[in-house]
Amino acid sequence: MTSTTTHTGTDGRVTVRISDPGELIAAVPHLLSFRPGPSVVLLNHAGAKERRILPVIRADLPDESFEPDAVRELVRRLLRHPGAGVTVVIIGCRPGHRAPPGEVPHKQLAGLLVRALDDVGRPVDHALWVPEIRAGVPWRCYLDDCPPGVLPDDRDTVMAAAMATRGWVTYDSREEMSRLLDPDDPAAIERRQRMLDAAVDRLAEAPAPEAIAAAMGHFGAEESAAHLSVVRAALARAEAGDLDLSDEDVVSLAMALSNLEVRDRCLRTAEPPGEPASNAAERLWLELVRRTPPPERAEPAVLLGYSAYRRGDCVLAGLAFDNALTARPGHRLAELLDLCLDRQIPPAALSRLSHPNGGAPMANTP
Repeated sequence: MTSTTTHTGTDGRVTVRISDPGELIAAVPHLLSFRPGPSVVLLNHAGAKERRILPVIRADLPDESFEPDAVRELVRRLLRHPGAGVTVVIIGCRPGHRAPPGEVPHKQLAGLLVRALDDVGRPVDHALWVPEIRAGVPWRCYLDDCPPGVLPDDRDTVMAAAMATRGWVTYDSREEMSRLLDPDDPAAIERRQRMLDAAVDRLAEAPAPEAIAAAMGHFGAEESAAHLSVVRAALARAEAGDLDLSDEDVVSLAMALSNLEVRDRCLRTAEPPGEPASNAAERLWLELVRRTPPPERAEPAVLLGYSAYRRGDCVLAGLAFDNALTARPGHRLAELLDLCLDRQIPPAALSRLSHPNGGAPMANTP
C-alpha cells in the first residue's frame, strides 16, 4: 500500500500526503530544516480536511521536574494557531533517563501532553517515540493505536524530493544551520569595513540636514531611486543564479539597504513565499549577511529572517534576527519580528508588512 502520495496543483505547488506514522517521523527534519537531537515535537494539523502541518513546534526534552511547565508552554504556543489535531513526536532520551523494562521512554511526558492537548480540544492523532531520526531505526507508539515500525531513509522520501525541488535544504543539525550565517572571510570583512567607513564619511560631508537624514536611514528621492536600482540589479542577478558579489557590490548594497525606505520595500521580495523569485532574494540576503560587516549586516539579516519566517522556516528566521540584533543592538524591525516569532504569530499574518497598503505584493523586485 502506498502511504505517501504527491499532487501538483495548477499553480505548480507540490502537496505531499503522508498516512504512515513512520514516514511522518521521517518528515520532521525537512519540516524543521534540520535533523533534531533529543526533542519533543508537536506537528499541528491545521485543517480538518487537508490536515496541513503548520506550524511545527520543537523544544528540548525537559528534566522530569520541569515536564508540567514544559507541557504548559508547548500547549500555549500551539494554541496560537488554529488546528484540528496534533501529532506528538518524542525523539531520543534526555541524559540520565531510564525507562522501565518494556516501556517506551518518556511515557510520563507523552501522557502529560496527550491529556493537556485533549483538555484544550486538540486531540492527538499519534504519539510516537523514536531514538533518533535515521534510516532503519525502529519507532514505537505511546497510544498503542498503531503497530511499531522502522523508519525509512528520510533523505530518499517523497518529502525530501519535494523539498529539494523547492530549493529547501535540510541540515544535519541546528549548529550546522547556524554556521550558514558565519562571515565568509574575516580579512574580506575588514576590507569591506574600511570601504563602508569611507562611504559613510562621504555622506557625513553633505550639508547638515542631508547628512543627519542619511544617518537616520532617510534619503532623498534621487538617492532612493539609485539605491533601488542597485538592489533590483542584484535581485535580477540572483534570480539568474549569479551570487558572485565583489567588494564593491557588497558595499553598494549595504549602503542601499541602509536606506530604510529601500529596506522596507525589499520586504516585498518574500512574496509569494517559497517561489523561485522569493527563494532567489533569500539567497541574496544570506550572501550579504555572510559578506557584510556590522552594523550594516543587520539589514540583510532582518530581510533574510523575514523571508524565512514568511515561508515557515522559523528556525532560520530566529537565527537571522539574532544575527541582526548582534550586528545592531536595538534594531527596531528585528526586535519586532523576533517578538512575533517568540509569540508564535502565524507567518501569514506578517504579509501586511510586505504590502502594508493592502495591495498585491510586487512580483520579485522591491
